[in-house]
Amino acid sequence: MRATADGARRAGAALGVLVLLGGGLAGWHAYLDAAADHPPAVSLSHGECRGALADERVGRLLGPARTVRVESDYRPAEDGRPPRLRCFAAGQGEHALSFEVEAARTAEERADAAARALPKGARRFDGGGADHRTGVLRFDCAVKAPETGEERTAHYLATVKAGPRDRPPATGPGEETMADLAVVLSRQAAEQVLGCTGPVDWPATPVRFA
Repeated sequence: MRATADGARRAGAALGVLVLLGGGLAGWHAYLDAAADHPPAVSLSHGECRGALADERVGRLLGPARTVRVESDYRPAEDGRPPRLRCFAAGQGEHALSFEVEAARTAEERADAAARALPKGARRFDGGGADHRTGVLRFDCAVKAPETGEERTAHYLATVKAGPRDRPPATGPGEETMADLAVVLSRQAAEQVLGCTGPVDWPATPVRFA
């Protein structure tokens, strides 16, 4: 039997459709995989928060949304007060994260604030503590006063929380994740936003609980 030219054209067209369909499905699955496994990059490049939130765990926590809402509140050093940073990122539904770093006037004042920030039953680690949706970290760093250039020690307290601000979820990413995020986000904020000079004694990650 001989194949006619018309039959060959129909077979070629059918094969082309299958190739396009297969390629389209492969592309769609690649899109879904990318949305599920990678952070929404455009959402993590907002104002002063872009350096602090640049961690793949933040993207996973915010879910597969391609864009998220980000609020950035930064106060530079002034009138003898060290810089302060507050960030809030919200994805879809219950997927949200808040992060803030603020200095207390004294180490004792910061210790009181840390005790209030830590939920009851939180597990402790060197410099902080965490439960399933909250991570808290204390750290000191030297910052320069903009008026005089004189260095002073800032007693910072960093707090990271998972979930919306108005209705905290019953569950969260877990103690290990929140403890690691408290350390990693604090380190990035200190290096890129807060103007810390000199080394800081950061806890190692993954965090080891006491």
